[in-house]
Amino acid sequence: MHEVAKKLSAHFLEKNVIQGWASITELLDQGYNSSYIYDFLFRDAMYHIGELWEKNEITVADEHLATGVSDLLLSKYHLEKKERNISDKGILPITNTGRAMFFCVEGEDHYLGLKMASSLFEEFGWDVYDLGSNLPLEYAEYSIKKWQPEVICISITIRHLLPKLKDTIKRLAAIHPEATIIVGSRLHDEAAFRSCCTEETIIAKDAAFLYQWLNQYQNEASFVKKGVLS
Repeated sequence: MHEVAKKLSAHFLEKNVIQGWASITELLDQGYNSSYIYDFLFRDAMYHIGELWEKNEITVADEHLATGVSDLLLSKYHLEKKERNISDKGILPITNTGRAMFFCVEGEDHYLGLKMASSLFEEFGWDVYDLGSNLPLEYAEYSIKKWQPEVICISITIRHLLPKLKDTIKRLAAIHPEATIIVGSRLHDEAAFRSCCTEETIIAKDAAFLYQWLNQYQNEASFVKKGVLS
């Protein structure tokens, strides 16, 4: 784990927004892109906090506080990227690429990974609809019929919700078969998780994968096949 991520986790737990933001901008100023900052700062910092909780070194209240601070700094980071791209056009595309909808499966309350994914899509010019955590399936179905997104991104972290994921993918694919379904999860290597996904489902193991996929989509949008990333 990057030492900066460990320091960031301490700032989260101490509710030290100023020092936390300094750790993030330090890497941003060095030229690291969002996928690196999401994976090796925010994600790893929260993973470390989860490990501390599992060892009973912090409480659930501590973890919730850290999540709130992380959420705040993620929002600040996203706004900072927007401001920098306005003054330095060409770093990221500024035209609309498509429409993407994001949500966590019903019962899933962990939303930070989803927020990072939706922010990354927005950086690439997508029209983003982030519906957040714990979305009942019927509302996901309603939203897809309403907005007809080209991409549907689903997040899940809890194993006992895998049957819900399988049902969600099946029902949404039936409603909107033209859409590309992307699922992000820390369970991406597990057989039980993969058995819930169809052959067409794209499994995003981290922000770096999404960054690569978005780059390819942008560069080859005229002929890239749905569900394929070569």
